[in-house]
Amino acid sequence: MAEKKIHFELDDFVPYKLMRVAELVGTGLAAFYREEFGISRPEWRLLAAIGHREQVIARELAELTCMDKVKVSRGLQGLEQKGLIARRPLPEDQRAALVCLTPAGQDLYQRMVPRVLEWEARLIDCLSASEYRDMVNGLDRLITRLDEL
Repeated sequence: MAEKKIHFELDDFVPYKLMRVAELVGTGLAAFYREEFGISRPEWRLLAAIGHREQVIARELAELTCMDKVKVSRGLQGLEQKGLIARRPLPEDQRAALVCLTPAGQDLYQRMVPRVLEWEARLIDCLSASEYRDMVNGLDRLITRLDEL
């Protein structure tokens, strides 16, 4: 007896669609960050994570940015070399570092955020307000679900 062939369309597979959207958005934004502001995608993620906080413990940045520790370390080095962040030892744990934006980093962050939001607005202007709300709510539910699995 012949085995029944399983039908599978990669283009209809939700994890593939999510990965594809994330990759296309990431690639588009990475070019934007590099061309407009001279920073990489990991550097932007770090700048954004630090930007709306006064300071962050460096080891928390991997979780905040969904990047591995090596990317975080390299990204912080790049931002530090560009004079955009400063690190200082955590008083209660000299092995850990507090990271904050320098005045130049704060200036870049303040210039980038409106431009990034404009980019996002151009991306989502094809969605109605209800489609946008449904998408955001659906993504939030998927994130919650993934935390449960």
